[in-house]
Amino acid sequence: MGESGVYPANMELRKLKWETVVGTNLGLSLAMFKNRINLDLEVYRNRTIDLFFNGLQISSINGYNAVNMNVGTMDNQGWELNLNTKPYVSKTWQVDFNFNISSAQNMIREISEYYPLEKGNSAANGQYITYMQVNNPFGSFYGYRYLGVYKDKDATLARDAAGKVIVRPNGEQVYMRFNYPIVDYIFQPGDAMYEDVNKDGTIDYRDIVYLGNSNPKVFGGFGINVGYKNKLRLSTFFNFRTGYEIINGTEMATTNMFSYDNQSTAVQRRWRKEGDVTDIPRALYQAGYNWLGSSRYVEDGSFLRFRTVTLRYNFDKTVLTKIGLKT
Repeated sequence: MGESGVYPANMELRKLKWETVVGTNLGLSLAMFKNRINLDLEVYRNRTIDLFFNGLQISSINGYNAVNMNVGTMDNQGWELNLNTKPYVSKTWQVDFNFNISSAQNMIREISEYYPLEKGNSAANGQYITYMQVNNPFGSFYGYRYLGVYKDKDATLARDAAGKVIVRPNGEQVYMRFNYPIVDYIFQPGDAMYEDVNKDGTIDYRDIVYLGNSNPKVFGGFGINVGYKNKLRLSTFFNFRTGYEIINGTEMATTNMFSYDNQSTAVQRRWRKEGDVTDIPRALYQAGYNWLGSSRYVEDGSFLRFRTVTLRYNFDKTVLTKIGLKT
């Protein structure tokens, strides 16, 4: 109406705080036998209080759709061990062995009820569920337990906890379904088979189970170095991780047979006719639920990797002078 006005562009946040990090660590350094053995050990915990989250989405009923918040407390904790040794030393030869191993976890201690605690859609192909849970580390993922492929029509019958076929009051047999009554897809021979955890005849969010964690329990590296007369030196380095799981996205993309993408040769053993016993479901273009987030694509991520090897030789200066080089 031609009049000037004033309105609040942001909420007044009287309780918003800076994050606070409190670090605690205990360390030990040990040197023995004229520095032939050096050992460093550290145990630590860094606690972040009043975790800051920028732009947390909220209902716009009060005129704002996002707010900056302190959403909880998180611990970053673990331990580290470093060992440097010289097992053999002489005027001619020197052998070094270096080793390190660590363990680290991010652990949620407190979390706001307004922070999104769940991510993922259990009713969509290719998606896993993640939860934010107190006293559990980041990186845990959940999904269905994969049991193989329905070989024939009889295999798709729903069974109770005693293994008996579920029947309706009129005596009609019940076949396994997916996400009843929202989707209500009836599984067919050749479809992927998932565990019906609660034995109710339908695969849905109530059948979601813990499948793994992407944080390794321990990781580290080691190397062996051999030197000869300060001229020739061979250096190697290995690294490793163990005690964690990965989701094989490459296998998922190359075996789902859901579109026109190139596929792995593994799909040549897919289900084709009733009675086929295989671990690869039938091909369904833009249909079905044969590649839900499940244990089918979860693998042990542990590895030992030979990363580098270096062979170095230092020439005598008398030789380098003759060819016009310094080093």
